[in-house]
Amino acid sequence: MLPSVRLRRSIANRFHTVNRTATVVCTLLVAVAAADAHPEFAPSTVNRYIKIDLVGPDELRLAYTTMVGPAPAAAWRRAADGNANGLLDANEAQSIGARVEQAAKAGLTLVVDGARVVPAFDAPQVGLAGNEVAPSPFSVDLVARVPLVHAAQHTIRLDDTTPEPQLGETEIRVEESPSTRLVASHRGPPENNAGDKEPRFLFKGPKFSALEDRSITIVFAAPAAPPAKPAPPRRRFPWFVLPLVLAGALVGWWLRNQRRMNG
Repeated sequence: MLPSVRLRRSIANRFHTVNRTATVVCTLLVAVAAADAHPEFAPSTVNRYIKIDLVGPDELRLAYTTMVGPAPAAAWRRAADGNANGLLDANEAQSIGARVEQAAKAGLTLVVDGARVVPAFDAPQVGLAGNEVAPSPFSVDLVARVPLVHAAQHTIRLDDTTPEPQLGETEIRVEESPSTRLVASHRGPPENNAGDKEPRFLFKGPKFSALEDRSITIVFAAPAAPPAKPAPPRRRFPWFVLPLVLAGALVGWWLRNQRRMNG
């Protein structure tokens, strides 16, 4: 026997209520996870993550990661598909990496101790996770090691002006090593130094105007040498025992003479 119309409507309303609640809960969970996840893909933007490793007084490591979300990834893949067969071969995939590297070299300004340096990146690493021409996100990693003239302290300025109309977020991180210590890290030119040591900078979207300064200044040095241990006190010869030694020797000599005379 079929249930009544009123009963069917009641069951349907309860189902929709449960479904809406589950949807809201899932959405909140995804939002919280996305808020804490770095680096990450965004659905319709291109995110950039720059990590500056202060390796030592004579070396700097720069990691530049571009994460292309599903929507822009579809356009990037189509542009790289030279033979229009719907699949990206090794050369076509590498062309994506070359595109990112060329843009980064043109838009990235790195100044070390007042001198402009062009990072020599290793071969780009393209993480396609599937070679289909489709809205599938991918990443491109660029890594460069920048040699430095050995000095007690270095001042680094980094400014990324690489154009990207679909830019989402740009994050810059600074990390010390056992052989370095961060003296200062702040936004803006060196003269803005207020003693801040901010290890992370986050920017949302493209610049608001050409006047906005998103450059980062970093000052680092070798760790301070531990204080030298004081030299142990110099031991002096115990001159005070010398009379006792002489007295003992004289007593011994006198006793031997007495034995000879009595013998």
